[in-house]
Parts: sequence; structure tokens; C-alpha cells
Amino acid sequence: MKKVLIIALLAGLFAVPVHAASTVSFSWTEAPPVSGGATLAGFRLYQSATSGQYTYGATSAVATIPSTSTTYTLTPVADGTWFWVITAYDTTGNESGPSNEVTAGLVTVPPNTPGAFTITGTVRVVPAGVTK
Repeated sequence: MKKVLIIALLAGLFAVPVHAASTVSFSWTEAPPVSGGATLAGFRLYQSATSGQYTYGATSAVATIPSTSTTYTLTPVADGTWFWVITAYDTTGNESGPSNEVTAGLVTVPPNTPGAFTITGTVRVVPAGVTK
């Protein structure tokens, strides 16, 4: 019993706080009609930790959004300062230039720390003459 109690107390000393990640919601206006016979296929959302530095293409997008949407919610997003742009792409694989860049500094606020944390021990009484 003493071993378990000591391990539990030590584990509490080295516990790492857990914070929830942020959610970011985006909205944009409809893209104009696609010229040349192609149809708008959708949008690609790109995220970067550095303003103006993005790698474009389907495999680099943090989200691929259907053409019928003009809103999107990205989650989870880690704490920090992030930059995003969105592009439109058509059914033949052409991709537009990026939209204007938007940015947000995210800091997840954890819940308040619980107070008055205590431990209550129990004592097991073994009658005389009983072994165990």
C-alpha cells in the first residue's frame, strides 16, 4: 500500500498539464465562375507559421473544402501565431492564386486548477491470530 501511495504522489509531481487545442472558423465570398469550360471543384486551405510562406498543391493543404461551401472550421489548431490563405481549384486541376492572408494568435486557456487536493488513507485492521 505504501509503495502505491508513493508512486501516485510522485506521478502527480511530474504530471504535464493537458490543454485543449483551438478551433478556428473561416468564411469567404463565392469564387467567380470558372472560365474555359472547367467547373469549380473546391477550395484548399493553407496554413503557415511564417507570413507569406506557403507550399501549394493538394498534398500541402490543411483542408480541401467542397465548392458548395463558403465556410470551414479547422480543429485542432495548436497554440501559436498562424497564417492562412485559401485558393480555389477547378476540375481540370488548375489552382487560383492565394486569397488575402489572415492571421490569428492562439492561446488556449486551460480550466482553473482544482483546489484542496487531499488523500485519505484507510487502515485495514486484521484480528489477532489471522495471517494475511
